[in-house]
Amino acid sequence: MIELKNVCKYYEKGKKKEIILKDISFTIGDNKVIALLGPNGSGKSTLIKCICGVIKPDEGGVFIDGKNSFICRKKIISGMGVVFNQKPSFIVDLSVNDNLQYFKAIYGIKKEEYAKNFERLNKYLDFSELLDRPYRKLSFGERVKCEIASVLLHNPKYIILDEPTIGLDYGVKKRLYNLLDELKKEGHTIVVTTHETEYIEGICDEVVILSDGVIKYYGEPEKVLDINGNIKKITVEYDEVIDEELAREIEGKDFCKKNPNGLELTYYNAREKNKIISDLTSAYDIKKLNVVDTSIREVLEDVIKKIR
Repeated sequence: MIELKNVCKYYEKGKKKEIILKDISFTIGDNKVIALLGPNGSGKSTLIKCICGVIKPDEGGVFIDGKNSFICRKKIISGMGVVFNQKPSFIVDLSVNDNLQYFKAIYGIKKEEYAKNFERLNKYLDFSELLDRPYRKLSFGERVKCEIASVLLHNPKYIILDEPTIGLDYGVKKRLYNLLDELKKEGHTIVVTTHETEYIEGICDEVVILSDGVIKYYGEPEKVLDINGNIKKITVEYDEVIDEELAREIEGKDFCKKNPNGLELTYYNAREKNKIISDLTSAYDIKKLNVVDTSIREVLEDVIKKIR
């Protein structure tokens, strides 16, 4: 578990303090994927560095499994895999393979475990053809793939990726998020900072939106729809009631409103939508049913634009 308690970070500018993070508090439970979103300068990368123990908060603290991440950074680092935005960890004049062997030695990965993890990561990131090439001769996208692979080789419990999809093509991005989804199911805790929202729906359990160092939203991705007044709706017109008891139950719900033409119902996800439609078809002789399905991605992008 990762706990952030009243984290503040500021920099001195003469006699003034420039606030980077202000009173950031939230908890990331085990086996969760958290998306950290926000415009440039919102404080995302600084917050990531506080979580990893790279920098010390000026107030408050970050606790990983109960240990202060800055004070105990040497103890907790072996259980973490971190990619910082455009900050290479490879030795540029060495080949990719030599770099990976270096990380293998640092993490104390056994030969059999290394081979198993390498094969798995290569299936998603497709980097084996780069092994003999010097890191400095790789394209930016190729470097990103290798950096991600290097921090996952030791199968860390906590995975923190700062803008991991920059430079990757669409296919690799999609496979990366498939990999993260698989790792989540295996019990890993994952934090991803990103400008992109295309892959958020379906993988992330919670979203944190930062602006000017302050949390503007923290919660489930689906419920960010409420911020913008955008909701997913089902409107239905019917000729008669088939099951009066079920109809009363539906119409008594908070998400259901009656109108002159029939009913209007709201929902957040596919499971809720399917349940509502199933109940409606059982309770009413339906004449017309319409589903208005707003993309979470579109709403998140709109919210981020509004809080700039």
